[in-house]
Amino acid sequence: MSLALFLLAECIFNLGLSVFFLLYNLRLLGLGFDEAFLGLSASLMTLGSLCGTLPAGWITARCGVRAALRVTFGAGAAVCAWQAWSTDRTALLALSFLGGLAAAFRAVTIAPAVAQLTTEQNRARGFSWFFALGIGMGILGGLVGGRIIPLHALWMPCAFASLALVPTLWLQFAGGAVEARPRLVYPRSPFVVRYLVAAAVWSLVLGAFPSLYNAYFSRRLAAASSQIGVIFAVSQLVQVGGILLAPRLFARTGLGRGIVCSQVAAAAFLALLAPRWPLAAACAWYAAYMSFQYMSEPGWQTLLMNGVRPEERSGAASLNFLVMFSAQAVGAAVFGGAVARVGYAGPLVLTAAVGLAAAAITSQISRR
Repeated sequence: MSLALFLLAECIFNLGLSVFFLLYNLRLLGLGFDEAFLGLSASLMTLGSLCGTLPAGWITARCGVRAALRVTFGAGAAVCAWQAWSTDRTALLALSFLGGLAAAFRAVTIAPAVAQLTTEQNRARGFSWFFALGIGMGILGGLVGGRIIPLHALWMPCAFASLALVPTLWLQFAGGAVEARPRLVYPRSPFVVRYLVAAAVWSLVLGAFPSLYNAYFSRRLAAASSQIGVIFAVSQLVQVGGILLAPRLFARTGLGRGIVCSQVAAAAFLALLAPRWPLAAACAWYAAYMSFQYMSEPGWQTLLMNGVRPEERSGAASLNFLVMFSAQAVGAAVFGGAVARVGYAGPLVLTAAVGLAAAAITSQISRR
């Protein structure tokens, strides 16, 4: 029952926020901002998540996962609603940072929450279903956002996202009405160090192109918002298939090798986006890239949670996202600035090369 309530809350929140972020960059472009500003905004949001990661881990350990989920659902929806109304450059950048602070709570709580609601035997499948449902909401959000929600009404999906608070009224974790609250313990092992190095390099890729995909299709390929919504929905649909197939891949190859395979494939399809393609072809390469990128997510989370002791999970999640958010902030800012100066082709190829380097580093993680 608790797992179902947790997934329901996440589905509501993901649906609302997927509509908002599908259209938010298009609104900024309509206000006259360029890719450099979009990249800076994404970077500040990631920086906010970075600053909030350690406090979120501490609060999660002291107050529980349920309380942290309520913070991110309520504060996240409120900040996005404020962004929907604001047009001032400084205010928008400040709100991006605040949105990142709220997102830190969600990022830190995901792995411990799923870990508490699953066993070691079915944990990879549990993460796969979590990410698959999130992406499924993205499919619906892409269709709704691209065709129904006008750019001047971005407060509507934010209001819907706030309804994710309702299922948390009955949500329970291990230990009764409120889950057990151990002190925050940070893991210290060679495995965790190797993991964090690989996560940092791979996160440079995660923070780069995905933050500007809607600007890429709008500016470079002149796609309308309704077309971008369909492209996003199609890519999300392909991602669901990739994530649901991930446990089979990991069972056959092992977690480490399976993650590396998905990273190499993602880097290859990212490089394919560098040439100027017809819209349908670019959509296919983008969908394949995102599918393989997200296919590695259940493996990453499972690898970390299985590699630390239960009492170290909240601390491990905090360190993980501290490193990831740091690298993503750099990736978003550098990629956006580079695109504003030289266009998309060169930065896309360079980012793909970084992805291959990340795969090479990841291949060493499982050698413990």
